[in-house]
Amino acid sequence: MLAISCGGHSNAPTQPTSPAAPGPAPVTVTDVRVGTAGNASPSLSPGQTLQLFAQATSSDGTSADVTNLAVWQSSNPVVATVSPTGLVTAAVEGTLDVTATYSGKSGSLHADVQKPGCAVTLSPESTVFGALTSNATVAVTATLSTCRWKARSDAPWLSFQFDPNRSGNGSFTYSVPGNNNTAARDANIVVTVDGGPTALHRIHQERPVGCVYSVSPTSLSFSPAGGSGSFTLTTEPGDCQWRINDTVFELSTLGPTSGTGSATIRYAVTPGSFSLTHDHTISVQGLSGLNPPGVHTIHLIAQ
Repeated sequence: MLAISCGGHSNAPTQPTSPAAPGPAPVTVTDVRVGTAGNASPSLSPGQTLQLFAQATSSDGTSADVTNLAVWQSSNPVVATVSPTGLVTAAVEGTLDVTATYSGKSGSLHADVQKPGCAVTLSPESTVFGALTSNATVAVTATLSTCRWKARSDAPWLSFQFDPNRSGNGSFTYSVPGNNNTAARDANIVVTVDGGPTALHRIHQERPVGCVYSVSPTSLSFSPAGGSGSFTLTTEPGDCQWRINDTVFELSTLGPTSGTGSATIRYAVTPGSFSLTHDHTISVQGLSGLNPPGVHTIHLIAQ
């Protein structure tokens, strides 16, 4: 006999269901950093403003500017307030912390509000010169009209000292002598401020592009009685041509007045040729005029 099952039920086994694959982890903000625009100092004076920025870093390593999305807060609104866009406005002296909060994370910046002290800025801050004699002017801007300042050179080869004999903004002009050395040279003009930090104007002067004319000694002194003098001329390289352009006023002899390479140059000061103290200079220069001359100075001292 054939057995038949009724009821429509199947005894076939069921297959297990595979679990769903996990999705990617959500991206979250892990850090908020607060800084100053343009890397400005977080020190202000009453009435000044300072723009801050907020940068958020996420768990996937990306960063985003959230300055306009963060919630800003000042820890001391009496000293300074902060706008919804991160602009700090200083009111009175004191300290504060400015906090930016975004997506549950916060960052902060410490700021100081102080009365302005005396300080100066220089324009330009540095100048590069060729080997020839040159002049330059530097503008001095003071933080207060009562700031008193002076300027001087810190190098023996650059003779400069200046006192404006007043306070506030100003300027000074200096002259760089020709460089008749075989190497470039550097100097600073140091501007000192009463009650404030010093400021530096940096100077770099190149060596001559061709011949160098050096004299030794660089000067001699004579009384009205006159007398004889001499100096040694050295050229670098040794085959440089040179000449002396001199009126020979107050000198009875001078020579040689031209040549090539090193030489000894002799002269005589005429007795009674001067009655006032002054200097007479002898310049030994190249034929091209592109290089500084060697200069020997005769100090004529009246008695």
